[in-house]
Amino acid sequence: MLTLSGVSKSYGKRAILTDISHNFQSGLNLLVGPSGAGKSTLLRLCSTVEKPSSGKLFWNDKPYSSVRKKLRFELGYAPQIVDLPQDVTGIEFLAHIAALKGLGKGSITQANEILEQLGLGPDAKQRIVGWSGGMRRRLVLAQALLGSPKLLALDEPTAELDRETAKRVSDLISHASKSATVILTTHLSEHFEAQGAAILRVADGVLTPS
Repeated sequence: MLTLSGVSKSYGKRAILTDISHNFQSGLNLLVGPSGAGKSTLLRLCSTVEKPSSGKLFWNDKPYSSVRKKLRFELGYAPQIVDLPQDVTGIEFLAHIAALKGLGKGSITQANEILEQLGLGPDAKQRIVGWSGGMRRRLVLAQALLGSPKLLALDEPTAELDRETAKRVSDLISHASKSATVILTTHLSEHFEAQGAAILRVADGVLTPS
């Protein structure tokens, strides 16, 4: 379980998130709200990419400050924008991420399975430089899923995808949520709502149940 207690985030004098307290339970947690509301900032805080200006985050009742290093091996983070390497193949990129996560030999088998599930199997050995935006989006999701993390923070994982591919991706995320805490933003909220996702609204720097 991920817990936020009085969490605020500011950049200079600009307040983005204000005094957020919430328990993210295991399963799907969907963040909705207007652009610029702070959804992406909240995901960066949850994934240890940034630290809050005030307040605390807890993972399974232990403060982030004491488990940050360990947590990074237990979470998967897929931001909207990633500067992917161009001169490596998809499977080589995942092998590199697996090594950074400290995953074992079985990680390559899992990587190939995830690529197949995301429809990237035929292109796994092709260099990323020739991949489309939608393919790159799925690769970013693939690296987040490596190692079967217990915490997933996903920022618009279905963006740039056609509806059929987006459904395949959302079904894979829904399956992952059966054994993980998943926090995501997406423009296909109706699909996740139908799967019983907890809907949370971010507006004016505040998080509230929708």
